[in-house]
Amino acid sequence: MRGVAEAPKAFGVVHHSQSVVIAEGLNGFPPDSYRKEDPEMRTWVNQSASVLGHLDGVRGDVIYDLGQAEKDTHAWNQRMKYHAIGATLTAIPIVGDALQRTVDAGTAGYMNELNAKVDEETRKNMVNHFENGENQMNAMMRKMATEKGLTKEELDVSPGEYEDGLQTTAENWYQQGIEDAQKKMGQP
Repeated sequence: MRGVAEAPKAFGVVHHSQSVVIAEGLNGFPPDSYRKEDPEMRTWVNQSASVLGHLDGVRGDVIYDLGQAEKDTHAWNQRMKYHAIGATLTAIPIVGDALQRTVDAGTAGYMNELNAKVDEETRKNMVNHFENGENQMNAMMRKMATEKGLTKEELDVSPGEYEDGLQTTAENWYQQGIEDAQKKMGQP
């Protein structure tokens, strides 16, 4: 799955196919399964949200690695500048070492600034990715429930099966899917 997640189109096909299976499963439940607790419905939501969480967890690892690769490029470029500039400066008698340390400080500061921007962008991309995944499961459930005749008021009432049962179950199992995928890929 990790290899597929590196190819956005291939990952999109797998993700979409699982979303279709989830939607078809949701369609198989009667309207009352959205209104009052139905153990089979909860099990379907658990499994479905977990699948999406696993998929998104693997894709999140790719997003993280893309950010790390960009930072590695910055480090490589800094080393090349160090060697290109450093070789000429160090050879200058008396002041060469001091000039080289000044260049080192400047390039390190520049690299740190670039890496901070990469880290910020990577965090933003990952947050958006996971929020979109969680929202997808909720949107599929909500759409199916409204197509089965549930009103917005029925869906949003608390305590209520949809608001407090199904939606919470989906959120929890989506997160567990992400965490399990990350553990299986060796992340802490």
